[in-house]
Amino acid sequence: MPWKENNTVDLRFQFVLDSFQNDVNFTQLCAQYGISTKCGYKWKERFLKEGRDGLLDKKRTPKNSPAKIAEETILEIIKIKNNKKFWGAKKILELYKAKFPDRRPPNRSTVERILKKAGLLEKKKNRRPINSGQRISMPEKATHPNHIWTVDFKGWWYTPDREKIKSSHSQR
Repeated sequence: MPWKENNTVDLRFQFVLDSFQNDVNFTQLCAQYGISTKCGYKWKERFLKEGRDGLLDKKRTPKNSPAKIAEETILEIIKIKNNKKFWGAKKILELYKAKFPDRRPPNRSTVERILKKAGLLEKKKNRRPINSGQRISMPEKATHPNHIWTVDFKGWWYTPDREKIKSSHSQR
């Protein structure tokens, strides 16, 4: 909204002009404009350094970001993910490090964020534990080593009578 910005700059400009008056109490002037003295000094200093343009709102984003990821890195990570559909951030990062040992690799969490923003990261399905809350109990206690043996068989087998028996744990 250009009109709002101009109105704000005009108000700040008027404040700065009023602050240069000799007989003005700066703290009271700031209170009159509804700003803190810190803000008042900031506007006055900006006006002296940059003129009227210094009274415009400044962008809050940093001028430089040392941890910012290069676009080519992002593209390489996405390219790896497209070639390895079922890989997660950890494996993709390891492959990236192997392919580009001269580049500074991003963190795993950064790779996850890149994949998520690109829509390439699927949420893991929450799996229910199969035997939640149940304990396996042994009716007989072992008295010496190799006394009790167990077998976890999943599937089916034939009895001596050629009857097909299905294990209760087998997949269907």
